[in-house]
Amino acid sequence: MQVSSRVKNLEQNPQRILIAKADELARKGLKVYNYTAGQPGLPPDRRALDYFIEKLREDPFKHFRYIPTQGLPELRQAISQDLKKYGGIDVSPDEIMIASGGADGLVLSIYTTTDPGDEILLLEPCYSVYWDLAKFAGLKPVSCAQIHEKGFNPDPECIKKKISSKTKAILFASPDNPTSRIISEEVAKTIADIAVEKNIWVIYDVAYKHIVYEGQHVWLEKYMPLDNLIVVGSFSKDIAIPGGRLGYVYTSKTAIKELVKLKGALGIVAPVPSQWLAYYYLDKGFKEEYLRNVLPVYKKRRDTAYEALIKNLPEAKVEKPLASMYLFPDMTAYLEKLRLDDFSFTMKLAEEAAVITLPGSIFGPSGRNHLRITFVTMSEDDLVKGIELMADWISKAG
Repeated sequence: MQVSSRVKNLEQNPQRILIAKADELARKGLKVYNYTAGQPGLPPDRRALDYFIEKLREDPFKHFRYIPTQGLPELRQAISQDLKKYGGIDVSPDEIMIASGGADGLVLSIYTTTDPGDEILLLEPCYSVYWDLAKFAGLKPVSCAQIHEKGFNPDPECIKKKISSKTKAILFASPDNPTSRIISEEVAKTIADIAVEKNIWVIYDVAYKHIVYEGQHVWLEKYMPLDNLIVVGSFSKDIAIPGGRLGYVYTSKTAIKELVKLKGALGIVAPVPSQWLAYYYLDKGFKEEYLRNVLPVYKKRRDTAYEALIKNLPEAKVEKPLASMYLFPDMTAYLEKLRLDDFSFTMKLAEEAAVITLPGSIFGPSGRNHLRITFVTMSEDDLVKGIELMADWISKAG
């Protein structure tokens, strides 16, 4: 039997291949230095989990039953208050929908705002899943490059130039994956102004909005109305429950109704136990405490990984990230000597040194010859050791 051309035309994401390779090598008993995971490096808050388990035992039915597709009213109210607390913005609970993770929120947002054949503008390199989602939805991606020399911010003139009568949406993240950049105020205002002027959608991925070490998250909601904006958030990073598959979207009441309709058809409702856990995190102050504890650890790990990279691989070009979880070094000087592209490099490095990184080209053309190196998931000693092993392997292979 044949599968659909829709799914057959999707290629397997190399990120999944390398994650599987890391697991395979670990099962063989090797010490693996795995820089691929885009997830928190510290476990969820113990007090939050204990509180959740206590409440679950008191009333298990409440925590597992069906609830309205739009999501737990208590959680939507808590998110509304959280947005006011951190961003100073007013979003009604009626303008919020709970999704099964940030990725689910992106799928629902793209399918709600676009039709096959529409153009979608990406700022690349960008989260590799964006390319897959655009292809699956039958969209034509157009892009503006984000380059090292500009702190991985795109040229505002490129954004203006790439918007056409066929453009239906602009999709981007800040803080970013894989570059870790925070969008500049100039670029944010450019996107907001052109979206309103041309009446197109902005889908704003803010999964990393609380993972900021220097500077501040840019609240695009302050520059444009929700009539043209869908914000997609996630609980995977800020309260460390990536396996809990929980996120949220907010936009105008009109658009939320359409998102809820689509969510009901595709997934009925986001995981209810996770919704209660997220509510307790926000309502009882566990989120704020967790961030206060983990951000200094992540920042120290960032500094350690960055210093190890510039010490051991001095020909790499790398920005010290202000936010997010990734270093994104340009390895062109080394790859040219080895006569390898970035994907071949990562596969050989994995097989021969048990050091697993992601090739930059999977995030878009401007990511070619880069690596994505997650710095939050390992101890400082392991971060350094893995980079030393990479440098040693490059030296011997060259």
